[in-house]
Amino acid sequence: MGRVPMATTMVMETVRQRIAGRALLPGGKLPSIRKLAAVLKVSTSTVVEAYDRLVGEGLLCARPGSGFYVTQQAGAAMAFSVADAGPKRDRAVDPFWVSRQSLEAAPGDAKPGCGWLPPDWLPEDSVRRALRTLSRAQNPILSEYGSPLGLTPLRNLIGHRMAERGIAASPDQILLMESGTQAIDMLCRLLLQPGDTVLVDDPCYFNFHALLRAHRARIVGVPYTPSGPDTDAFARVVEEHRPRLYITNSAIHNPTGAILSPVAAHRVLKLAEANDVIIIEDDIFADLENSPAPRLAAFDGLDRVIHIGSFSKTLSASGRCGFIAAKPEWIDSLTD
Repeated sequence: MGRVPMATTMVMETVRQRIAGRALLPGGKLPSIRKLAAVLKVSTSTVVEAYDRLVGEGLLCARPGSGFYVTQQAGAAMAFSVADAGPKRDRAVDPFWVSRQSLEAAPGDAKPGCGWLPPDWLPEDSVRRALRTLSRAQNPILSEYGSPLGLTPLRNLIGHRMAERGIAASPDQILLMESGTQAIDMLCRLLLQPGDTVLVDDPCYFNFHALLRAHRARIVGVPYTPSGPDTDAFARVVEEHRPRLYITNSAIHNPTGAILSPVAAHRVLKLAEANDVIIIEDDIFADLENSPAPRLAAFDGLDRVIHIGSFSKTLSASGRCGFIAAKPEWIDSLTD
């Protein structure tokens, strides 16, 4: 039947949840197509398709002139227990679940903590013009392999833009990635062993937790203040837990919006150096700044700080382009 539209999937999942939660019992009548469309803010054709697909799955049956009803089989298929009635607190804070729900949600749904701009804020017309220009490019650009580091002109441009924020990096110190998420994933592969401790800000971008759990890291949080991490707490945690990595945002911190101060940056770098902590600085919101904030990578010179970025939040999530900037030996290992 082909790919199921996102809105249709959302309607189907809503009905499944109501059946599983006993809000709709076997033999019970579903809301009319128009009523459910109005409640869920989708088209009537979307509800029709969702109901038809659920009929195909055996969860619903259609009665001409009457409507749609829950089948008896649905009660058995979604067996209910008393334990199911309670809130799933573990799922409510599961970062994998949060990520999936955010990506599968309807376009108009609120997605707090994701850091995604509304589509109409993004430069869609500019992206379309760029794609039309690319379609007229010479064959090698469209069909051949390129440098393992990624497109050289783009790495040059990224290097120039980083220099505007005080970070010196040659094109050979920049490796293109699919996204900021892939950048962190690759760095975790390179730098972590299962059981290693990683510091994150508290609060932090929820996807950091998902990535670190996937790498079986031990996660420890450090309170984040309006000027950066609480440096006294940072010192205590580093001394107690001996972390391998610290992952943070320096500019426009997600989700707090705080900006790192030079004083906090200096102390964090001194503590990292004294305790051999590597820092991953996620800078995906750089293009949204009014004026450049301090960067750990600028103070450190890409010695123990690895700087990553992405264009997913500011140009197009579908473009799939991010980068890692690091010292040459780490770039060599990442390239391999």
